[in-house]
Amino acid sequence: MKYFDDYDLKYPDLVIKIIEYFNISYGIKERSVLKFCETTGIKGENGGIMYVYQPAIINKICQILCDKNKMSVLKIDGNLGLHNNYGFIVRDEKIWNSNKEQIQIYFNSLVYGFTYIYNLYKEIVIPLVWEKGNGDYSVGTGFKLFGGIVTAKHCITDPKSLAIKGYSVDELTQSQIYISDNQDLDIAFIDVGKNNSVNILIDEGEILQDVLALGYPKIPAFTDFLTAEKATISSKAEVRLTPSKGTIAASGYNYLAKMELMLITAKICGGNSGGPVVNEEGAVVGVSCQIPDYEGDYDNLGYGIVIPIKYLGEILSEKRTMNVPHNFYREYDT
Repeated sequence: MKYFDDYDLKYPDLVIKIIEYFNISYGIKERSVLKFCETTGIKGENGGIMYVYQPAIINKICQILCDKNKMSVLKIDGNLGLHNNYGFIVRDEKIWNSNKEQIQIYFNSLVYGFTYIYNLYKEIVIPLVWEKGNGDYSVGTGFKLFGGIVTAKHCITDPKSLAIKGYSVDELTQSQIYISDNQDLDIAFIDVGKNNSVNILIDEGEILQDVLALGYPKIPAFTDFLTAEKATISSKAEVRLTPSKGTIAASGYNYLAKMELMLITAKICGGNSGGPVVNEEGAVVGVSCQIPDYEGDYDNLGYGIVIPIKYLGEILSEKRTMNVPHNFYREYDT
């Protein structure tokens, strides 16, 4: 991401601007990387153009989109790519304009990668703190979607009390919790009745697709030891939201759970339960969960267990509500 000089944060709509500039509906002549920079630049006092965007970065973005078969090269210029021309087809202007937010997330994810996706989701993924029957506390994960919170069902049904970051007791008390008739479907939806989430994408996961599992695993003494190992950055002490990068290793029907499940190679711990699993296009493909009817520690298997996000649709259509005990919710202690 250093190459892009934080362009994903400074100019979140830049990729969409590039694509729309090279839309062949506007013609293919007299367009180039340099002219894009001139068009979007600022006129200086002497009448010259002050570039807002560096042409080399614009050309790099176009090359990435071409590598991913989203754009086409129309003209290659050997002079640092300044006069390179590209083409993109917007097949339906109406659909494009009405879904601009989701389209922007999709293309930004493809260009900027998992660093962008992490920064996007870190405001969406939230911790849940719950009290067990023996008085101990544990942690789980949820994420904002469709005006509510998606999490693992056992984060709702197992605890004695529950607190969710960013939500008051009053808000949660007035909410509805939806679960499935399938007892093994470890997903719950807390309908808080307010649309405070980014219009994120959802999709089906594919075998060997790169994914990012986000969550809040319980890590004792996280800030008290120093280790050095070459790997994906797993966390920052001041954030503690932990992403794990891996691939979808397999998918199949689990006869015990009576549903499809996915295995991912990203290591996820118990506290990740309820967190989203996101593909390289920025779309949620599943929810981290527990494996049903398994007596061992599935974390030791080296795989994470994921429920495809499509099952959330069944829960939202059924709208089977769960009875919540009196005084179940607590204020989140920051």
